[in-house]
Amino acid sequence: MIAKCLTGAAALGVLALSAQAGTVTKTYGPGYGGAIPDNDAIGYISPVVVAESFAIQSIQVRIYGLDHGYSSDLTIELRHSGVGTPTTLVTNLGFGEDADFNGDYVFEDSGANLWTVAGTVCCLEDLPPGSYQASGSGGAVISLDARYIGEDAEGPWVLRIYDDDFLVSGGFTGWELVLGGAPACPGDIPGDVNHDGVVDIADLNTVLFNFGMVCGA
Repeated sequence: MIAKCLTGAAALGVLALSAQAGTVTKTYGPGYGGAIPDNDAIGYISPVVVAESFAIQSIQVRIYGLDHGYSSDLTIELRHSGVGTPTTLVTNLGFGEDADFNGDYVFEDSGANLWTVAGTVCCLEDLPPGSYQASGSGGAVISLDARYIGEDAEGPWVLRIYDDDFLVSGGFTGWELVLGGAPACPGDIPGDVNHDGVVDIADLNTVLFNFGMVCGA
């Protein structure tokens, strides 16, 4: 049969079609927000589930309506099933009441240094909403790219915010996960006969092998 002769595109003098489905940046969520328990080791835990399977190319975490005096009380962590340990977004920001959280905050590698910005805030002012790098104890920068790029995005993601001191409490309204690398065409691509996300010589072979077949014949 003709399909047996198609061991490659050269056999027919045809160029192989390797049109990969494009990738895009997609937003997942929102995850629920709420009151952050005061002086509680568990804190507030909010999940977001990504149903698609793809290699992460970029990552951004958006936290909305974060309102908490004494930023030094808070630790915010992100966990994904593909990475064994949680990633700290911020912990015990060492500026106390001089840099309160009040607004929407984005964590990504291209953001500003959180500790540098917080160091310029004084006198009961709020930490400016905006985009910041993740940071660990003492202000050490933590790369989200290094932690997650190349990982399979599929599965549960969990944001955890906890307060490790008493008297001052707060909350947040929700959060979203923004991932690059998601398939632009999660459904069928025209011509993708074997549904592998690529239109290539394998699809052409399948069509030629079954050319002329009639349903029920």
